[in-house]
Amino acid sequence: MDPVAILVAASIAAGASVGVYALKRTAPSAPASVEAKLAYERPRPLPSLAPTGQATRDLESDAWVLHPGHEVSPRGVVAAFLSAERGNPQTQCDLIDDLVEGDCSLRNLFEQREQESAGKPWVMTGEGADEASAKAARVLTVALKRIATSEAFEHLIAGANRYGWGACEIDWGLVEIDGAMWVAPVALVQVEARRFRISRTNELRLYADVGRPEGDPLSPGKWIVVTRKGRLARAGLMRTAAWPAVGKRLGWRDWLVFSHRFGIPLTLATYKAGEDDDDTLTTAEQIVQKIGSDSGAVIPDSIKVELVEATKGQPNDKTHGGLIAHCNAEMAKLIAGSTLKHDNAGSGGASYALGEVHAKTSWSNVEYDASKLQEAVRTQLAVPFMKFNGLKGEPPLMTLQVVRDDTPDAVLNRMIKAKNQLGLEVSVTQVREACSLREPVNDDDKAKGMQVESFPAAGGGIPS
Repeated sequence: MDPVAILVAASIAAGASVGVYALKRTAPSAPASVEAKLAYERPRPLPSLAPTGQATRDLESDAWVLHPGHEVSPRGVVAAFLSAERGNPQTQCDLIDDLVEGDCSLRNLFEQREQESAGKPWVMTGEGADEASAKAARVLTVALKRIATSEAFEHLIAGANRYGWGACEIDWGLVEIDGAMWVAPVALVQVEARRFRISRTNELRLYADVGRPEGDPLSPGKWIVVTRKGRLARAGLMRTAAWPAVGKRLGWRDWLVFSHRFGIPLTLATYKAGEDDDDTLTTAEQIVQKIGSDSGAVIPDSIKVELVEATKGQPNDKTHGGLIAHCNAEMAKLIAGSTLKHDNAGSGGASYALGEVHAKTSWSNVEYDASKLQEAVRTQLAVPFMKFNGLKGEPPLMTLQVVRDDTPDAVLNRMIKAKNQLGLEVSVTQVREACSLREPVNDDDKAKGMQVESFPAAGGGIPS
């Protein structure tokens, strides 16, 4: 029988709690000093008490960046990628930052996608029917409303999509809510992607000390991490978008050089050979210089001047411009899921049906981002919150209010249906937020109109 199985069976028989994932064994054919793990790293158990202190420290390397994207080349891209796959993604992250910063279309694509989910309102609801779940939802809502959650959520989604991971360190503290003291988040520290290392088992590790270049494991209950599937070094969308981004940059550079050299019409002066060649040549040179500086000159009959257009008959936007347009379209497909939603120039006027297909694809990306963030908050924030406060029950669930093509009227109509037809409770605060209606300052500030004492009973229909 397998020795690991024997150990587990013996421990169970003794009534012990066994953490199977922490067990290791030595490979039969490997040297005694080399250990082989059963599988990849599993999540480590949460501590009984909330971890204190700050794991992320200021490092001297934070103050400088080599900017590998300023003189980017295909060879430099490959070198950055290989370094990331070997566990140090710092150069890759810096390259990604440079490429996004220097490309208007690319930056707009990412920020538009991130804001469509991270910038939306959210609610925390109790998943279970128990009182602990509802109380946890209430307390977490109050605690998170006190800190900059929108920025933290945007950081998480942006990091996951651009680099492959986004991480925030949770600072736990004691806060008073509803007359009681709670262990709750007091800050979500946004840690840059370049501050992490990647282990051989695809585990994120925090680079916090130059003496430990391989980084430190992330303490359970101390972090919210959102990742994309696959090997972390290769999971980010910019691993794919880097190539069209570099191609676009090189095409733009060549177009600038072409425009500088040939964009201005060439001034060509010709004359007939004769006895006064030197004087005629000097006069012709002066004419060319005069036209170049003053846009005009006096020309004798013996000299013929012609302005030659370099792009006449063959516009250069079919070469360099065509390359740039192709790269923009490829990046739009990758990041936004469509091209029409981002830019329909040159499409000849897209049909409504095709535009709807592209819009649905883009909306799927928004829903995907929202689901990843909601899952991370539930498993890495709500679950530790329940344990650190000794609450028994289902952890609350955060829901981002991402609704396609929503309007205040549509929101209000859904709330009316939920209350009047289904008998569901509706938040007055949410009604005001969705419709941008603030509380009256005093009685004189109240609008004059029909006073509604209460909603009709369920099934009573929607007021006209």
